[in-house]
Amino acid sequence: MIKNIIKYYFILLIFLLFGGCKTITDIFENVAFNFREPGKVNKIFHPIRKDVRLSALWTGHVTVLLQMDDKVIITDPFLTGNIALLQKRLVEAGIEIDSLEKIDLILLSHSHFDHTNLGSLALLEERFPDAKLIFPVGLEEFLPNLSFDFIPLKKADEKNKVYFGEEKNIDGVKITAVAAFHWGGRYGLDGLIWGYDTYTGYIIEYNGMTVYFAGDTAYDTEFYKLLGTKYNIDLAIIPIGPCLHCYYIDKPFRHLYPSGVIKILKETSIQMMIPVHYGTILEKSEPEKPKDILIKLLDNEPQLKDRVKILKIGEQLILKYK
Repeated sequence: MIKNIIKYYFILLIFLLFGGCKTITDIFENVAFNFREPGKVNKIFHPIRKDVRLSALWTGHVTVLLQMDDKVIITDPFLTGNIALLQKRLVEAGIEIDSLEKIDLILLSHSHFDHTNLGSLALLEERFPDAKLIFPVGLEEFLPNLSFDFIPLKKADEKNKVYFGEEKNIDGVKITAVAAFHWGGRYGLDGLIWGYDTYTGYIIEYNGMTVYFAGDTAYDTEFYKLLGTKYNIDLAIIPIGPCLHCYYIDKPFRHLYPSGVIKILKETSIQMMIPVHYGTILEKSEPEKPKDILIKLLDNEPQLKDRVKILKIGEQLILKYK
């Protein structure tokens, strides 16, 4: 077991340090990033407000702090300085945990290191031990013994075109597992070779408001058209990239690219979309490239511009006031 873990970490290290590199210069720049101090960001202290019904604060990568009336939800928390002790963040987390009065629900979309960050879960456990931890069935295999109330959900079976999985009412919040087009596992090869399918997206419904958290996913026409007819989505949190060919729609069963986001906006009634997954760690593309290309594409789709809000890390979007 120990030998396997060492092997997986070695493979992960090679990928994180050299993945996407084309030249010797790229390799040295990639390694150098891991020795830099993360950049500073402006932070909002005490972001949970009594006058707000729906808000979203992007803390970096795929981590968003949601307020839905009296409920506080965090997605794929990445609040530490690194991923798996190997890859440092380029900018600091856009939130101070000590400034939060509560977190009710923690959503994990899948088991990859940058989405199930055990150090971040430990930080949240220390301050919010009574929070509910929601994840796709099977992900518990990669979790330590935490004090959270574990709530596994059966995922959708997107390969057989069953696009909606289990739904549960959790303290008045309805959480539904929905299709994602990605891959599971923890260490890379275990997901590809042994077929772990611990990945999902979520629909979050509370007090007449609906949020879609995609998790990592590729594009699927049938699913998104169905999602658009089934739900009136107030806010969508959708990862874009990492991408080498960023004008493509996606990399199948990996990640959406900016053109895929444009298609989703056209096929659904999403009122506001926040792109995430870029700008926090060094990936295959330049940190800001997916965002920059999305902006260029939106210049040619003026009817969609008002439905996309590009946040800075640490910035909060308030969609509904009381």
